[in-house]
Amino acid sequence: MPDRPRVLIACLDWGLGHAARSLPVADALLELGATPILASAGNAGAFLRAERPELQYLPLPAYNIHYRSKSMVANMALQGPKLAYTALCEHQLLQRYIKTHHIDAVISDNRFGCFSRKVPGVFLTHQLHPIVPMPLLQPLANGLNQSFLYRFQECWVPDLPGANGLSGALSHPPLSDIPTHYIGWLSRFNGQLTAVSQEVHVDTLAVLSGPEPQRTRLEQALLAQYPQLPGRHTLVRGIPREAPPRQEGRVTIINYLKGKALWEAIQHAAVVIGRPGYSSLMDWGLARKKVLCIPTPGQTEQEYLAQRLCSEGRIAVQPQSALQLIRGIEDAKAASGLQAADSGKLLQQNLKRFLATLPAASAD
Repeated sequence: MPDRPRVLIACLDWGLGHAARSLPVADALLELGATPILASAGNAGAFLRAERPELQYLPLPAYNIHYRSKSMVANMALQGPKLAYTALCEHQLLQRYIKTHHIDAVISDNRFGCFSRKVPGVFLTHQLHPIVPMPLLQPLANGLNQSFLYRFQECWVPDLPGANGLSGALSHPPLSDIPTHYIGWLSRFNGQLTAVSQEVHVDTLAVLSGPEPQRTRLEQALLAQYPQLPGRHTLVRGIPREAPPRQEGRVTIINYLKGKALWEAIQHAAVVIGRPGYSSLMDWGLARKKVLCIPTPGQTEQEYLAQRLCSEGRIAVQPQSALQLIRGIEDAKAASGLQAADSGKLLQQNLKRFLATLPAASAD
């Protein structure tokens, strides 16, 4: 193994979730004596630079995914050529980065083009078995997904093994033709677990994320219904851009909160409102919060996770197209809430094992 292996962490720029859950991976690499290098694009890249300014950052091509249709199949079909071209571009750019920045290994969080024959690669995902709305297309979706995964040496799932994992059927059972390792829950707040008062400061905290235009549509839907609510509320837009907070009635609107500030805001909210993105669910579970989830229309992964957790009585769910904010908040308070599973040292163990497999660094 190189004395200080340089590991590129490539994050998909599809909302902020992939970038957020890569932060504990970078932190664990530092603890193990490796040198993490972050790579992404767009708002995800801005998020990484803001959260870990001390780490080297490399730009990757932006996927610029949009949800213009309520049908995920239609969205992916219309953007398929662009996605394939972006994956090709990032693959070619990665080969140059490996040479010019002396990369020893790559951990790709859902960037299918970030694989190489030159260095070992890990694919990080919670969707070993993606769910599509048309059952007849399920075998095709599974086969296509696995054909990309098999270009990597290993697949890592941010969950626990077994049927009780957070991801459910999305990542259980493990794949049979590629080494699959469950590395436990990953939350950007793993390093923020300082004592924070549980005193409630606001009735709700809305944390927005995800591709446009659906992020903006949810923001507009919430702002339209906030005047009906008593109490105090905070809306974090999920846009990593500097701007002073503004007040609209009883709602404080903030563009973006960095790690510690967001962790404290979550702790001080009675109910958290947001998309049931996988990374967000892990964050809120760590904080043991009451949650109202509003899935992105047509995103089958979020719809599956939300309905699964709702059926277990853990969260409340409302559709964006027929949002009833008052009812949703009442249902969230009545639910049991999210609670993180104990992941032990699964991430550190797998990183240590993986780093030990790296060949000695070649001379410059």
